[in-house]
Amino acid sequence: MNQWGFFDELKVGTVRNVYLFYGLEAYIRKSAVAALKKKLLLPGFESMNCSVLNNPEAQQIIEHCETLPMLSDYRLTIVQDLALLQSGKAKDEAQESAALCDYLSRVPQTSCLLFDVAVVDKRKKLAQALLKLPGAVSFDALDDAHLARWMNQTLSPLGKKMNKTACETLAFVSGRDLTLLSGELEKLAAYVGSREQITPEDIERIATHTAECTVFSMVDALSEGRAQEAFTLLNTLIQGGEQRIGILALITRHCRQMMYLREMQAARMPQGDIARALGVPPFAIARLSRQAGRRSLAQLRALLGQCVQADYDIKRGALREDAALERLMLSMAAPDAGA
Repeated sequence: MNQWGFFDELKVGTVRNVYLFYGLEAYIRKSAVAALKKKLLLPGFESMNCSVLNNPEAQQIIEHCETLPMLSDYRLTIVQDLALLQSGKAKDEAQESAALCDYLSRVPQTSCLLFDVAVVDKRKKLAQALLKLPGAVSFDALDDAHLARWMNQTLSPLGKKMNKTACETLAFVSGRDLTLLSGELEKLAAYVGSREQITPEDIERIATHTAECTVFSMVDALSEGRAQEAFTLLNTLIQGGEQRIGILALITRHCRQMMYLREMQAARMPQGDIARALGVPPFAIARLSRQAGRRSLAQLRALLGQCVQADYDIKRGALREDAALERLMLSMAAPDAGA
């Protein structure tokens, strides 16, 4: 089941004896662990009835599960980052996996055993056994609708809210990592003061911009011949720890998106389908379309070729990263760029 199924089960009081929490959405996975603790552990007795083990041996896990809870109905054992569930060879893997697979059906009713791991290797014997159980819960990245709902749920206690466009803007500007977004939402709530609605303009003004979003603005400046502004944004990225080769990769991706956009527009593809195909939020398509519209399709193809050539020149040692990137940006800022 997914994370929403887990929370729905917990609301109606359904608790499994064995859980596998896996997936890259760390923030919600952490929230699910906290919710399980709150459901199972009596206040004041948490430390007595909860064990957190990092990559333990099978016998250690079994011993903790067999320990009776103290003044409570449940004892919770949380196993984090178990090597038996991840890629690579674990110590005594065959014996350890066999012992745990055999034990899964014998976990006492007074125990709840939780395996918590970001990435699970589904080829592993223990992983296959756990994935067959009803307590296997996947924590995947949120789609747009769930992300917008989560943002407003997070803002609700702060007395703030955002409409669909504002939610899409924040995801585009600051990324989709919920741990980072929670901090951005608190910052935005403080910024707007007594005002209830957080607007896209508020987000553009004070939210932390990802490298991808900054490159979007940088290409915008280059497309309009504002080279000085573009190089200021480049320095911001470099001072923030971004590598020039990574920035070049983002510029290349952006040029490729502009080229594909023009091709799909020429084929009269609906805007919503274009947004989905490019992985760009619908509100950003108009901005990307303005950038692409300043050049012909032939010029966009030539620009993409220049990006690929810059990457090749760096990797074959013909140019240093700084020289190749700066030459490309100056070429993009020229009025006849790509000609």
